[in-house]
Amino acid sequence: MDTASKLIKSWMNNAGLIATVDPMQNVIGSWPSENASSPSIHLGSHYDTVINAGKYDGPLGLLLCISAVEILRLEGYEPKHFINILGFCDEEGIRFSSTFLGSSYLCGTFDLNFLDNRDSEGNTMRELLESRGMDTSQFNKAKPLISKDDLFLEPHIEQGPVLENLDLPLGVVTGIAAQSRIHVSITGKSGHAGTTPLELRKDALTTAAEMILAVETLFDANSNARATVGQINNYPNAINAIPGKVEFTIDLRHPVTAGLNQLKEELLEKLNLIIQKRDLPCEIDFLQSVDSITCDRGIQKAMNKALAKHQKSVTSFTSGAGHDTLKIAQTCRSGMLFIRCRDGLSHHPDEYTSPEDIRVALNAWVDVIRELDQNFPES
Repeated sequence: MDTASKLIKSWMNNAGLIATVDPMQNVIGSWPSENASSPSIHLGSHYDTVINAGKYDGPLGLLLCISAVEILRLEGYEPKHFINILGFCDEEGIRFSSTFLGSSYLCGTFDLNFLDNRDSEGNTMRELLESRGMDTSQFNKAKPLISKDDLFLEPHIEQGPVLENLDLPLGVVTGIAAQSRIHVSITGKSGHAGTTPLELRKDALTTAAEMILAVETLFDANSNARATVGQINNYPNAINAIPGKVEFTIDLRHPVTAGLNQLKEELLEKLNLIIQKRDLPCEIDFLQSVDSITCDRGIQKAMNKALAKHQKSVTSFTSGAGHDTLKIAQTCRSGMLFIRCRDGLSHHPDEYTSPEDIRVALNAWVDVIRELDQNFPES
């Protein structure tokens, strides 16, 4: 991460920005201007990735922001408002089963409970950050960079098929779905695969399998919702041993918070019935929940106006994927631009956005920034 943040900092400096890296490894590039004033306009996205990922999810949006500001500077444009480009250190939350670490830190809303989360090697986040010299006791106490009167704008690949199906390079995001992450730990009893009778087994893996199928069945009946069991750890994970312990995660999504909460209650009932039937110790921990948000209508209006100059029609829709915008919208008015990606594929090495679509996105993004700077929307 240190190498990546230094590289991004150099790109920002080359674009004429004053760039710094904060202790969390967020990269902040400020447009130097004598005439600019508050409130600020923040532009950016994350630069971390998931395991076995592509190269467009996050970094493309950050590079578009740097390039757009560089174009405006070369044109001699003088901003009315302070403009910052933000490269967030950790949006995906892979290592510590947490999300939005970089953006929440800059908003002063960092979830302090995350500090006790452990990675696969047993290290807590607190231990890692303090080994870097950070004083975690001061989190959320200083005045944050992002304040309630500011605007935040994020360009990002769609990670879905809507724009490709409509044959449009760009789309405006109206809101982002609520999401929740759950960790399930089942304790059975390991034993010999060839000698332990079926009626005496306490198989943690077959219990987990039944629970995973319950997740699929419930959410298959709710077309607007999404549920994914994405991580499983099985112990002792031997071909000739009955599984004695299984841990797995559940990722839940729904367009609105109330809908997600209802489905969580229904799911918990189903899982508890399986636990009672199987009679095995089980712990269900809710790692994280984030409410759905609606993107600012003034920002949406500016984006619609800009996109109309660059493509045959303008479309708007809700994002099922979470983004830093989801977190930052809890602090200030926010908006997102989606960019078409091939086959709607993301979190995969074959993730791809064409140079042609990137060019359209860059030109439109320059217009979005200029429009919002000149006509800052009223609250």
